[in-house]
Amino acid sequence: MPPTQHSTVSNRRQVLRLVGAAGAGAVALSGSAAATLAEGLETDTDDLQETLVVFEDVDDVDRLAELDLAEGFYGYETLPIGYSLLSGDQLETVAGWDEVRRVSPNVELDWEHDDARPDTRARDVQEGEDLETPYTGENVHAAVIDTGIDGAHPDLEENLEANWQWVGNPLDESGDEDVWVDLGLTNSDDVGHGTHCSGSIGADGSESDGEYRGMAPDVTLTSYSTNASVTLLKATSAYDHLLALQEDGEHEIHLASNSYGAGPGEFDPWDPLNVATWYAYEADVLVAFSAGNDGPENDTLGQRKQAPYVMNVAATHADQSVTDFSSRGDVEGNHDRETAFENVADFYSGVPEDEIDGPLGLHRPSVAAKGADVMSTLNPAQPLWALEDDDELWYGLLSGTSMACPVAVGCAALALDAYLEHHGEVPDPIDVISTLEATADLAATDELEDANGTADYTTTNAGAGYVDALAAAQRVEDGDLATFDEIELAGGE
Repeated sequence: MPPTQHSTVSNRRQVLRLVGAAGAGAVALSGSAAATLAEGLETDTDDLQETLVVFEDVDDVDRLAELDLAEGFYGYETLPIGYSLLSGDQLETVAGWDEVRRVSPNVELDWEHDDARPDTRARDVQEGEDLETPYTGENVHAAVIDTGIDGAHPDLEENLEANWQWVGNPLDESGDEDVWVDLGLTNSDDVGHGTHCSGSIGADGSESDGEYRGMAPDVTLTSYSTNASVTLLKATSAYDHLLALQEDGEHEIHLASNSYGAGPGEFDPWDPLNVATWYAYEADVLVAFSAGNDGPENDTLGQRKQAPYVMNVAATHADQSVTDFSSRGDVEGNHDRETAFENVADFYSGVPEDEIDGPLGLHRPSVAAKGADVMSTLNPAQPLWALEDDDELWYGLLSGTSMACPVAVGCAALALDAYLEHHGEVPDPIDVISTLEATADLAATDELEDANGTADYTTTNAGAGYVDALAAAQRVEDGDLATFDEIELAGGE
């Protein structure tokens, strides 16, 4: 099981190659292999398939060296994951090893894009309204795993600490082990998606006289650019790199924003990305995901958004009604974070799944935030800026739960800033999530007429309600972090 204290692996420090999804055939095996092979891998072929193997422990990854591998393998530095190209026979062999917990294809994930400060009351926090002092995120460091960032953008350059770009092939035998390279104050974003998300968190508003400041305009930013598309391989590698630097004391990341997904599914604790985000949680990183853009039908949350130790953000219009595109939870599913969190903690500590009574996943969003027509940073050279029809040179309007996630992350940064300012130590991420849920506004749309979207908040479309940065900051100033039993969900749950 993933250990509480993370060890490291000394083999080649490389990362992953952008390729697409592996074969789409379902796998039907018996015994332990059936429990470890994920859908999308084919065992009846000699073709090599991009594969991520999740082991019980990081030291077990070296067992891949026992195989006759066409291009070797890459072992992650902090996560118990190995990457290689495997044939069907090799897939069956690896799936049968006792140390293996999941064998997954390197699937391609999707970006989820289809002025929020007043809505969330982040502006009040920045101005110190009804607080002991203003908070702007200056004690907080947020990572954004996305298409990259325009490091030379006038709103972002002052806050950008690192601009990592994916440049390597982990199976390359050339000896070049640098697969994440810090590009500094240059543009690592060929799309604009990551620049926009980063600005919602921490743009300082330089080019707009403060009008388009992010939620936490003094936050420190680190960008992980997966280039135009994101794969399971790249996303997990970003966490591996982030956590390796965290262990080495090179940085202290408090938040990680993830505006991507892969459609609906049921939470799998051995999925490589779920393992990565659990390790991040153990390192005191609050991980946030966009809810997804598969609404308005129920039960459309992606499985990685159902992890009970992450924050999952639904999207609203400016009037705070829920957008049709925002993914919904499962009406019949589990909505109790405490139960799922305790079960997952037991699971990762080694308790057999058949001895765990109750669900592992959380089938609802955490909170909602503005995700429709969000104004944030863009570069005129980026393709997404070309979709904009206004005359703002350095900004643009985009929509999607991709845009809602960084808004909520910025609000979390303000709450963390207030806590760190008064108490010094980093709070447990689950306590910050609980506080944001406990202080969310369930009545945001009660007086709304002619709503742009769904005005009635439910547990499955808005979770605990609309994120309220001021209410959260007011609580944490006094060290009053919320507990699970203080969370009230929409619909009276």
